[in-house]
Amino acid sequence: MPIQTNELKYKPRVGVDVRPLAYGITGNSRYLAEVLRRLIRNDSPLEYYLYSNKPIHTVFYDILSNPNSRFFMTGKFPGIVWLNCTVPRRIRKDRLDIFWGTLQLLPLICGGALTAVNYHDLNFRAAPKTMTTANFWQHKILSPKTLNRADLIFCLSENTRQDILKFKSNLNPKLKVVYPGVESFPSFQKPLQKLPENFLFTIGTLEPRKNLNTLINAYLKLKEQNSFYPFPFVIAGRLGWKSEGLTKLLKEGNLESQGIFFVENPTDEVLAWLYQKCSAFLFPSTHEGFGLPLIEALREGKICVASDIPVFHEILERDVDLFAEPLNVDSWVSSLLQLPNKKLKRSSVWDTSQWSWDQTAKKIEEGLIDLWKHRKELHR
Repeated sequence: MPIQTNELKYKPRVGVDVRPLAYGITGNSRYLAEVLRRLIRNDSPLEYYLYSNKPIHTVFYDILSNPNSRFFMTGKFPGIVWLNCTVPRRIRKDRLDIFWGTLQLLPLICGGALTAVNYHDLNFRAAPKTMTTANFWQHKILSPKTLNRADLIFCLSENTRQDILKFKSNLNPKLKVVYPGVESFPSFQKPLQKLPENFLFTIGTLEPRKNLNTLINAYLKLKEQNSFYPFPFVIAGRLGWKSEGLTKLLKEGNLESQGIFFVENPTDEVLAWLYQKCSAFLFPSTHEGFGLPLIEALREGKICVASDIPVFHEILERDVDLFAEPLNVDSWVSSLLQLPNKKLKRSSVWDTSQWSWDQTAKKIEEGLIDLWKHRKELHR
């Protein structure tokens, strides 16, 4: 990275909420982990202090073992209590200059520390039905306060930025779009279970927002209409909430006779194999802050069929990929029917340079440094 320590007379201390790293690999934890792996280094112009109320998952131990990281598991209060009681004390004790919230919330009191916060989506306004009741009310009450008091807001996409501006139009100077990155998987591993060839593939937590029920119903309807449809369907993901019936169907293999297979919580190596071997990638979410799986599919040269929502148009090409109305079963059937007659390999090599984790980390670091340089203007 081009930023050098000697540009700053002092090495600011940045506290980071690393609770996402306690839950294994999710979109949120992958984003944070990949960025931290690049930010925490010998020549960093910033000093990082990592905080969580829960132990960090083993897949992220490499971050904790970095000699330049300082990790503190501070108390075991529930998240919102921990954020507003324990974290302010740590901000004072560790004399933090900046606190960076990575779960869309900041403590109500941060002392004199500058504040930055990640916003992956604005679901409590844009898609409230996709949230648990507790999570909805937590964000409905506290997100407006966080947005108002944050000095810098990292938006996962232009769509997220626009959602925030529709909610609070005066926040534009604070908003900085920082897209996630993608990189080649280091290795491939075939799943232990036997899977068919030439399959369609999707990945997602089993929860309402991922809209897997609509996609499954569309696939089953399509198979009823055309029993010779050439593509079986593989779903990968981890268990979520409000999907008990779907979870039972998939885990017990009750849909395999109809061409639908389930791979639970795949490793990165198995996930890499699924992306590489699939014929096309499907992504039916009703709402996303961005859609990292689409980038991973594009990296493998796959054609995508996705929900017709604004954020996916930041990634996909209308003249190459296919779109369907998110909750319309017949629309999905129509799009899936086009796949057998479509060229299923992207015609040109996809440019991954604009979607690199190095670029993501560089923009985060630049944002934090710029925030520090302009601290006197912000805290007059």
